[in-house]
This record gives sequence, C-alpha cells and structure tokens, in this order.
Amino acid sequence: MLNGNQLSGRILSEFGSLNDLEYLDLSTNKFNDSIPSILGDLFKLHYLNLSNNKLAQAIPFQLGKLVQLNDLDLSHNSLEGKIPSEMGSMQSLVTLDLSHNNLSGSIPSSFEEMHGLSYVDISYNHLEGPLPNISAFREVPQERLKGNKGLCGKVGSLLPPCNAHGSKKDHNAKKEETSRY
Repeated sequence: MLNGNQLSGRILSEFGSLNDLEYLDLSTNKFNDSIPSILGDLFKLHYLNLSNNKLAQAIPFQLGKLVQLNDLDLSHNSLEGKIPSEMGSMQSLVTLDLSHNNLSGSIPSSFEEMHGLSYVDISYNHLEGPLPNISAFREVPQERLKGNKGLCGKVGSLLPPCNAHGSKKDHNAKKEETSRY
C-alpha cells in the first residue's frame, strides 16, 4: 500500500510489469498526469484505488481488460471524457466509484452486462442519458447520482424517465407543446 504518502508526479508505467499484483492502492497522494494504460495489463488485479489524486485526461480503455477486478475507485480526480465502453467487460466488478471527476457523455450500454456490480457512485460529473438497467443502478441512492448534467431512467422517482432517444424528457417543453392545441 502506497496510499497517503504525498507521492507526486506521474504514476510510473513500471507498475504495469508487476504481473502478480492483486492489490494496488495509490490513493490520497498527489499523482497528476494520466492513468497509465499499461495498468490494464495487471490481469490478476482485484483491487485498484487511485482516488484523491490529481489525475486528468480520459480513463484508458485498457482498464476494461481487468476482468478479475472487484473494486475500482477513481473518485476525486480530474478525469474527463467518456467512460470507456470496454469497462463493461469488467464483469467481476462489485464496487465502482467514479464520483467527483469531469466525466461526460452517457454511461455505456455495455454496463448492462455487469451483473455483479452492487455499489456504484457516479455523482458530480457531467453525465447524461439513461442509466443501465441493472440492480446496482436501479437501487442506487440519490446522493450517488447527484451533480450530473441530465441522467434519466428507472430509479424509483429519483430521475425523470428517458425519452425515445435515451435522453431526459423535457416536461416543460411537453406542457408548452400541448397548451398550443
């Protein structure tokens, strides 16, 4: 464990050569730059925590190769761009925390294959569109969704329903349209 040690700079790509590594916690440091794509080669990894750093740029799609990963925490960074659809291949994932970043776009439909996922936090990003139709998203508390641009879907009464195009229905526009007739 190298968490909470005030380590700074970039995460070294040499971590990718630690083939037997099962647990990697680099949280609560001052790492910046991007997540090295070579971390996707750590096939035996079960736990990856890079939270509370200053990591930026996109989540590398290569992380989707971590099919044995159970816990992934990338929260409290400055990650941006879309969530890679390849992450849907992480079918052993139980816990996913992407909160407090600058992620945008919609949650990939490939996430509907992540049936083992039981904890998800995507709060405080710029995400929009429908939530995947799996229990982790259907049963998520509101605090793990808030602070996003326009999520929609079937989460009790927490979110508006999606329209046919998979985006949030605009109830005001519909009212205005029907009042003209």
